[in-house]
Amino acid sequence: MNISTNLIIAAVLFAGLLLVLWFFSRRALGGDAERIESVREDAERGDVYSQFRLGQLYYEGKGVNRDDAQAAKWFLKAAAQEHSEAQYILASMYEKGVGLKQSDKEAFGWYLSAATQGHERASVILEADKWTVFKKRHLARDEMHPPQGMEPQLQPEHPREVQPSIGDEQLQKYLAKAQAGDVDAQYNIGTMYYHGEGVAKDHDQALKWFHLAAEQNDAEAQFNLGFMYGKGEGTPK
Repeated sequence: MNISTNLIIAAVLFAGLLLVLWFFSRRALGGDAERIESVREDAERGDVYSQFRLGQLYYEGKGVNRDDAQAAKWFLKAAAQEHSEAQYILASMYEKGVGLKQSDKEAFGWYLSAATQGHERASVILEADKWTVFKKRHLARDEMHPPQGMEPQLQPEHPREVQPSIGDEQLQKYLAKAQAGDVDAQYNIGTMYYHGEGVAKDHDQALKWFHLAAEQNDAEAQFNLGFMYGKGEGTPK
């Protein structure tokens, strides 16, 4: 074959490769769109873990255009249902003025809400001198109006509606989806076991489900997995 024939063959092969890459990229994008729409539908029905997940997607611009206001909206919905990680992120957004009007008062309230549920990073943040004045205000208020028959204690700055825990039926639904390979369900199950939300706290189970989600390239699961290995939670440090 002469040089011109070789060039034509190379060009055809290159065009074919580009076509294959385009096809699979479009397929992947379509899959992401379907996945996100499924998460959105569950979030709009009030599913707390889907609300948190949708907030993450908007916060990171993962599969959607980054939108801090939308992220705050969904984190707020999840935080109101006692999702401690959503409360922690929402507090950070209030503190920095990201997607919300900056407010240290609101930030403190949500950090406190997360900390009272055992969120370690929120507890560490509240040890900073910055929050001393807010803690003193809470103590002063509670000393003036202590709950009947109870010692004064810190209470959240803002009222929150108390939501019931996740039910067995919903837990079984998550488990079925997670066992079938659904990465969002695997991540949610890991979060539930890590924080003891709706199930008994179990770091071994949390590690297992974060591992499965991380193996599917879920960035948040990978981060949580690294965090657990770094602290030796459910695994040797």
